[in-house]
Amino acid sequence: MSDFFLELFSEEIPPNLQIDAREKIKKFFEASLNKNDVEFKLSQSYSTPNRLVFFINGIPKKIKKEEKILKGPNINAPKIALEGFLKSNNLNQSDIFEKELDKGKFYFAKLKPKELDVLEELKLISSIEK
Repeated sequence: MSDFFLELFSEEIPPNLQIDAREKIKKFFEASLNKNDVEFKLSQSYSTPNRLVFFINGIPKKIKKEEKILKGPNINAPKIALEGFLKSNNLNQSDIFEKELDKGKFYFAKLKPKELDVLEELKLISSIEK
């Protein structure tokens, strides 16, 4: 098991904004880890006027992700729904297939089993996209 520690330095932040920022960022980290089925023991955040600190305890170095089938939007849904499904799951158009259910035809994607390097995932999560 490993620990993750991130300290962000900034100009002076008003107290109300400190609390709001650290809680939102902490929830973002937790949600990102949960989405990738990464279990952890403890998640904490702290702040001072010039810094925000995040600590996550008990993270495995690698995890094995089993094969998984994701249900996407209905085939009659707007194109933007399919694009969002593909983007949010890092999929290509070639990765999806259609399947008939009781409620109609839906897009599905089959995710292959893989081993996830949690350290690399944390690097991606903690990098800021513009």
